[in-house]
Amino acid sequence: MSALLLGIDIGTSVIKSILFDAAGREIAGAARENVLLHPTPGMVEQNMTAVWQAAAETAAEAVVSVQGAADEIVAIGVTGQGDGTWLVDAEGRPVGNAVTWLDGRVGDLVEAAHTGGLSEQVFARTGTALNTSNQALQLRWLAEHEPDRLARAHAALRAKDWIFLCLTGQFATDESDASHTYFSVGTRALDPGLPGLLGIGQWTRLLPPIRAATENQAPLLADAALRLGLRPGTPVVAGPFDVAAADLGSGVFQPGDACTILGTAAIHQMVMDRPADEPKNTGYTMCHAPADRLVRLLPSMTGALNLEWFLRQFYALEAARPGVNIYALAEEEAATVPPGCDGVLYHPYINPAGERSPFVRPDARAQFSGMTVEHSRAALLRSVYEGVLFSAMDCYEYLNQPIRALTLAGGGARSDLWCQMFADGLDCPVTVVAGNEQGALGAAINAGVAVGLYASYADAIDACVRSNRTYAPNPQVGAVYRSLLPLYRQTYKALFPVWQARAQWRREHSL
Repeated sequence: MSALLLGIDIGTSVIKSILFDAAGREIAGAARENVLLHPTPGMVEQNMTAVWQAAAETAAEAVVSVQGAADEIVAIGVTGQGDGTWLVDAEGRPVGNAVTWLDGRVGDLVEAAHTGGLSEQVFARTGTALNTSNQALQLRWLAEHEPDRLARAHAALRAKDWIFLCLTGQFATDESDASHTYFSVGTRALDPGLPGLLGIGQWTRLLPPIRAATENQAPLLADAALRLGLRPGTPVVAGPFDVAAADLGSGVFQPGDACTILGTAAIHQMVMDRPADEPKNTGYTMCHAPADRLVRLLPSMTGALNLEWFLRQFYALEAARPGVNIYALAEEEAATVPPGCDGVLYHPYINPAGERSPFVRPDARAQFSGMTVEHSRAALLRSVYEGVLFSAMDCYEYLNQPIRALTLAGGGARSDLWCQMFADGLDCPVTVVAGNEQGALGAAINAGVAVGLYASYADAIDACVRSNRTYAPNPQVGAVYRSLLPLYRQTYKALFPVWQARAQWRREHSL
């Protein structure tokens, strides 16, 4: 058997461990649901102990399913959901639940940061605008509401950092996750003035050491090795976080490469070789795994989650029938409706934390518009697909960079309908690469580069990433989508004061 790599991906909804061979082929894998907890409306947390247990179980299951795998695994790569706040004490034990990137408790702080100019100051130094996902504002909220919890904490980690700690005993993060809020991507170093500017200067001690993605490695602890069925001392490499990891796993690393990761969120991005500050005060500028690459991204809070919500609410009977593939059924029904849905629009702001790209509005909410009694359930369904597309088109127009071609990744890339919609709406070829687990593959690629299995990221991608299918744009359909984009924007902008009034009403009624 040739060398193997184990990729562990701590996704928001699903935790996966996948075994890859040196050619990037998926050899074995296992998955567990990652349960979201809602202690109060708008809060979204996860049990850190349960997350570690699921990661360990899936890794052990993947390893044991392949005879001799433990002796052939040359490195373990770890990635996971970005941002959020995963607090641990000095012994490495969780201090409460993790506050995830989906959490909306800091909505008022975000609104004040944007109206008061703080977000503009932060963006000028980091290329990243403040939003409800940011660990910095979550720490500030905890300092105001749960100071004892922060006092007991030794480190503020993120998802992959927590699993790295469980596997190696080391408190650390990599440059890609560090790019969330505190980091100067120009110098690839912590900006020492930012914590004070953000009102958390006294909690700077919680920020872990920052390493390059290939340098963020340590040997597997004996106890963890026993639990996973691996050799003690196996190299563990943590990074990059899931967006950049999925980029690597999709072959997206050259300047100008564009990629949308259509998962729980919808991440619209382009690789760059220098910092870019447009559009102002929105989106993120992140470190990619390669030391000379950055990623400028406008991430929508929700992507495929909109479809999952709609199917759960309006296709429950069909989903309960034995043998029914609810996603195939949904595509068949949506395809019966012509592009544009006869003017029915859906704005995909389904997350209680609002929206963060291409505008930051914690009070944003999803809505259908343009409906009459003549519209069917299928029309609303197709409008959900199209609403996610319009959000992507909106973000890419704000990026104001030519898109030669787009790579589509994440669970949504399994949808032929969505892939074709993206090709039509963006008027460019859309490619989906082989395999289903680009995030885990990207973590494995990074680990392989770190331990010398591959000479470079370019060599690793040449060895591991292959195109599976490509969609050519249909100009006539694309023209329909582009004609509707101004109406899509006009509608959501008209609702800004309505969203604000609704949020105020909820505050006054303690909802």
